[in-house]
Amino acid sequence: MDESHSGRAALNWAAKHARLTGNSLLAIAIVDWPTGLLGAADGGLPLETLLLLPNEEQSQDLRRATQHIFDQVNPETSWDLQFRVGHVGRILAQESRGAQLLVIGTGEHVGLGRVLLGSTSHYCLSHASCPVVAVPGDQSAAT
Repeated sequence: MDESHSGRAALNWAAKHARLTGNSLLAIAIVDWPTGLLGAADGGLPLETLLLLPNEEQSQDLRRATQHIFDQVNPETSWDLQFRVGHVGRILAQESRGAQLLVIGTGEHVGLGRVLLGSTSHYCLSHASCPVVAVPGDQSAAT
């Protein structure tokens, strides 16, 4: 989950579904690997030079903003919010192994952005171990 329209829409959809089915919910906020440096990971460079992570203050601001979005769905006590760093699609596909359902947002990247960053939703549809629900970002206004 993130602050995008599609991230919020996916969280809202997942929260409603979890309440209807009585299931728990795990929301994961992921800081993606920097584009273009993934191939350099085997080049002997230190990990710190490969990751463009936010500094501590930015990281705390991101966590607070994400926690605020999560809190807006009035999470049940069995629900959890986790923070990760890595390739978004790979992390979500890995988490899908023990899940009943993977809910993702779609539609944020178009044109050149999609070419450069790829499609997380396509990656998840191709690699997830459970059913995937792709929620369009324009649904956030309706929820």
